[in-house]
Amino acid sequence: MDLRLSFRYFAYGSNLWPPQMRSRCPSARVLGPGTLEGWSAVYDKPSTDGSAKLNIRPRVEGSTPGVVYEVEEGERQALDSAEPLYTPTPVHIDGQRTLTYVFDGEPFAGRPYDWYVATALLGAACFGLDDRHLRVPTDPDPLASGVRPASPDDLDLIGSILSEGLTRGGDRYYIHPGEYGWWVYHDDPSHPDHFSTWIQDETGFATIDSLAPREINVFTRPGADRTPLLRWCQRRLDGTGEIGGIADTDTEMTEELTGAGYQPTSAFRSYEWDLTTDLPEPHIPRGWQMRALLGEDEANTRRAASHAAFESTMPDAVHLQRYLSFMRSPVYVPERDLVAVSPEGRVGSFMIWWADDSGIAQIEPFGTHPDFHRRGVGRALLYHGLAEMKRSGMHTARVCTDDDRHPATAFYESCGFTDVGRLRWWRPGSSGL
Repeated sequence: MDLRLSFRYFAYGSNLWPPQMRSRCPSARVLGPGTLEGWSAVYDKPSTDGSAKLNIRPRVEGSTPGVVYEVEEGERQALDSAEPLYTPTPVHIDGQRTLTYVFDGEPFAGRPYDWYVATALLGAACFGLDDRHLRVPTDPDPLASGVRPASPDDLDLIGSILSEGLTRGGDRYYIHPGEYGWWVYHDDPSHPDHFSTWIQDETGFATIDSLAPREINVFTRPGADRTPLLRWCQRRLDGTGEIGGIADTDTEMTEELTGAGYQPTSAFRSYEWDLTTDLPEPHIPRGWQMRALLGEDEANTRRAASHAAFESTMPDAVHLQRYLSFMRSPVYVPERDLVAVSPEGRVGSFMIWWADDSGIAQIEPFGTHPDFHRRGVGRALLYHGLAEMKRSGMHTARVCTDDDRHPATAFYESCGFTDVGRLRWWRPGSSGL
């Protein structure tokens, strides 16, 4: 029996958007929409960033739509600290005692920032709430103007930024559009909405992972300044976010982070394969098949191989639902979900590869069930996949792995991949950017 204490919380502003709420309280569970009677919403609370934030004021004829969350009691302090100058106030929603936050000081005459209103509007849209009270004139955030939370409609824009970066990004490292799709649609169901994306105009975007260690990744079109968006993300995380995926060749950002007191922490190794050259023939073990996964009927054996290869602790049923959700997502391409299948019908090795207009293909993920190590199964599937990438018009294949995973780095090097450098994660110091 779960004996953890919890409380009901009524959100009416930016916390309407679940990724925003769960960045503050990871345990938050949506109970459903609700309406607070006798209160009206108004942007009149002063914020530490110089803008106005949404507030509620008593009004006999008023009502404010919102969302009720259930939050573990242990996260109450985090919610209190995320709402400075507000007073925790008990109210009743549908007859049940519920906590919300009220600013009862002198009204602030400033405007809200554009990203704040956009966040509240996106949250209202998630739950079909009336949003007329949210739509007010805004000011751009002087730290990074034009920022807003991404919606599913932004997938093509994000892909175009990354594809342009892959084509002419120079020393900067860009994740592949397929990697981004994997991040978003292969989400951990036990920690929903921990990952959020923020667009800045048409020039760049940032991702924020609110799970510890909290991580920021920023990608802009080649030549665009990344620092304002990085600073904006760090302000959201109170200066605690690690900056991810900075290539050692990216001297501009490396020098800026070093000068700001950041320290390198973990690293990944990046590998490439020139697909314009002759490819090795896969030596397929007798009785094995190298092919695409045959739909959802094979999802569980595919899942079992991944579960064992990456030593997952996720319950089997949850792990399966996670993969089925990914298979049903808009980024999934069935013919690129490749597997090595044993004579008994087990998936021994697996890989997904992602195509892009830049001509660069990405392998993410790749793995082999420990039962089939040292049988040539993974190597055969890898070479089979490289041949498919080449036939599809790709000129380069990429793969990354944790620098500490020595068997994985040794495997890619023995297969013929070229080590093209390390990607580092940077922990903030006392000064910040």
